[in-house]
Amino acid sequence: MPDELSDKTYLVLTAVGPDRPGLVSEIAAAIHAAGANLEDSRMAILGGEFALLLLVSGPEAAASAIEKASAPLGERLGLRVLSKRTGRGARKNFLPYRISVTGFDRPGIVLRISEILARRGVNVASLESRLAYAPLSGTPMFVLEADLQVPSEVALSELRRELSAQCDDENLDLTLESVRNG
Repeated sequence: MPDELSDKTYLVLTAVGPDRPGLVSEIAAAIHAAGANLEDSRMAILGGEFALLLLVSGPEAAASAIEKASAPLGERLGLRVLSKRTGRGARKNFLPYRISVTGFDRPGIVLRISEILARRGVNVASLESRLAYAPLSGTPMFVLEADLQVPSEVALSELRRELSAQCDDENLDLTLESVRNG
């Protein structure tokens, strides 16, 4: 009996262009029409641009159809579309954690936090940052939220201590917590 996962072909599909209603529906329809499955996605409006990042899977014929249709679809929708073949991704031995950092907005917050994580071999699985405005003052507040893959050999107390020291130096609030699966 063939392994269902080994028979799948995987594509990462990215697109960016002017935002307008209906883009998600049209892209999802194209994926469905090709006989593929949209497995994972990140989509956002950034400035006036719509950006998406998708993991699409299906039989080889579906992947080829999506690759062939990407340029015409992008042209029709006014998006720059890129597809790249990939694998499913290997399961690694890590602890899932979620980090949240908030404080007054200023350049360099993502850099300093990500440097600490990189030095300790922590993988950033997803990261979102945005400006939120304080209710009474309207002061721009920076918000960073990320899902992390912490190698099991990393001393969590040391990671927490280093992140806390950096956040204390910059007057940032930090939350680092384990993510329970299931």
